Parts: sequence; structure tokens; C-alpha cells
Amino acid sequence: GIRDRSPSRGLGDVYKRQYTDSASEIIVGPKFLRITDIQEGNVIWNNVPYCNCSGSDFEKYQLIDGDIVFARTGATTGKSYLIKNPPIAVFASYLIRVRINELFYPEFVSHFFKSSMYWTQINSHISGSAQGGVNAKKLSSLKIVLPKLEEQLKISKFFENTESTIEVYVNHVKKLSELKRKLTLELLSGKLNI
Repeated sequence: GIRDRSPSRGLGDVYKRQYTDSASEIIVGPKFLRITDIQEGNVIWNNVPYCNCSGSDFEKYQLIDGDIVFARTGATTGKSYLIKNPPIAVFASYLIRVRINELFYPEFVSHFFKSSMYWTQINSHISGSAQGGVNAKKLSSLKIVLPKLEEQLKISKFFENTESTIEVYVNHVKKLSELKRKLTLELLSGKLNI
């Protein structure tokens, strides 16, 4: 398998890590991404509050395309989100941001963070912690298999295609469930006869 063909490295070799400030509903400054803004692998940026963050703090905590953020504490500890085409934004202190270096595809690394290999390591760190969280040091000590760039790209494309197909079927199921609900109401209310 891929583990046999590819070297294993410490995750700290793959990225530069940092984490950060407080949210404001007032439209001032950049968007302020929090753990609670990441729902089911998605962020609705219109619902994300703002932050009065500027200058060197903004530069230090800015989110850019390809960054990955992690929940470092709470019920979602270890969950991650790959930043794609973000508005001007920074991340909150309960998130850890990793910026993947240019030798790796962020999409590949992001898929690793959904794997059992990743979660086994995260769960062992959580259970070994009095506060049940993950910090940047623990993240950087995780082991990740890193195949050559070409293989990372192929694997990423495979997962992207698979996820797109799943999304299509999930949407079909939602539409069919809604149709069933409407038909049930119409049948039981007498508006529709069989």
C-alpha cells in the first residue's frame, strides 16, 4: 500500500503552525472564523462575524487559500477544515491554523486529516491529556504518509470525484425524502387520491 511506498514524517515537517483574538457582529475588519462556524465540513462565510484585527495581527492570523484549521478543544477536537477561496478572514484562538508548505498538496493533507490513521493518533493524544485538547506541539508530532507530489494529486482527485458523487446522491435522497413528506401530507389530508 501507500504506507510501504512512501516515507512517513512528522506532521510538523509539513506546515507552519499558529493560532490566535474576539468576535464582533459590527462590520469592521476581517471575518473571524470560529469553531462553531465550521458545520458539517462547510463554512457559510456570510454568517461568520467580524474582528477588529489589523496590521501585524492581521498578517499573522490571516487565512488564505490552502490553509487548514483545526479545533483544538471541545467536542470537535481534531476536526479540520481546508480553507478554499476565503473572504478576508482571520481565525479564532480555539482553532489552530496550519499552512501547508509548497512541497505538499493541501487537499491531500486535508484528506489525511479525515483518515483513521490521523484519528487514531489524535484520540491517543486527547486521552492522554487532562484537558482533552490538542495543541500545536501535539499536532506537529503526528505521523503522516507523504507520497510524491504526483501521487498526492492523483489521490486528491480521486477523493474529490468520490465526494462529488456522494454529494449528488445525498442531494437526491434529500429531494426524495421531501417529496415523500409532501405526498404523505397530501394523501393523509385527502388532497391527493390514489
